Amino acid sequence: MYQKGLKKIPYYLRKFNAKILLKSYPNYQPIFQNGKLIEGGDRKCIDRWVLIKKEIENYNIKSVLDLGSAEGFYVLQSAKECGCFSVGVDADIRRFSIALDQLSLEKIEPAGFIFGVIDEGMIQNIPNFDMIIFLSVMHHMMYSKGEDYCRNFMKELRKKVNTVMIFEMGQSNELKNKWAKLLPDMGENPHEWIEKFLFSCGFSEVIKIGESDSYFKDKNRALYKVFP
Repeated sequence: MYQKGLKKIPYYLRKFNAKILLKSYPNYQPIFQNGKLIEGGDRKCIDRWVLIKKEIENYNIKSVLDLGSAEGFYVLQSAKECGCFSVGVDADIRRFSIALDQLSLEKIEPAGFIFGVIDEGMIQNIPNFDMIIFLSVMHHMMYSKGEDYCRNFMKELRKKVNTVMIFEMGQSNELKNKWAKLLPDMGENPHEWIEKFLFSCGFSEVIKIGESDSYFKDKNRALYKVFP
């Protein structure tokens, strides 16, 4: 009986750690707790998931990679609701830890998470996936490393997409964000600029499947499905 109680200690310690960690910072995405999805976070992830799930079902997707997976919402949903083999990558240790906590405490499978920086070297070493989700990351790469670096990165990423990529990025007209002024000027129609950028990276087809609000909710970003 005593040994049985000891075996439960790691579970309760992890649960306690997850509770404290969640209170230490504002979560970016909804969180799974005690078998339920706790809505919230800074973004309208539920609305985006409805669009992503539709594409998973449309193309019979079996494997999903989420680059910049944050707390792991899309990875966990892809595994839980669609049965996809799902992997997330993120370099924010807090969000990564919450993703791992959900994975183990909620026993969601088949899914996993990798701690790492998303760059050309990493992309060259990953296997191919049926679907790659790449949301709200590219603009950070672009203002810090430049448009040419990002174009080369996307050319490498395209090689890893078996079927479709779900893509979204920040825009130069999101002036409440300091980084917006560091992006290339996307003109009066940022969505058109982004589409042209994706075509310049070698993608064969770019289709807008919806729109979602920006971080400060002052502009609408386009959500695309992109074909290699």
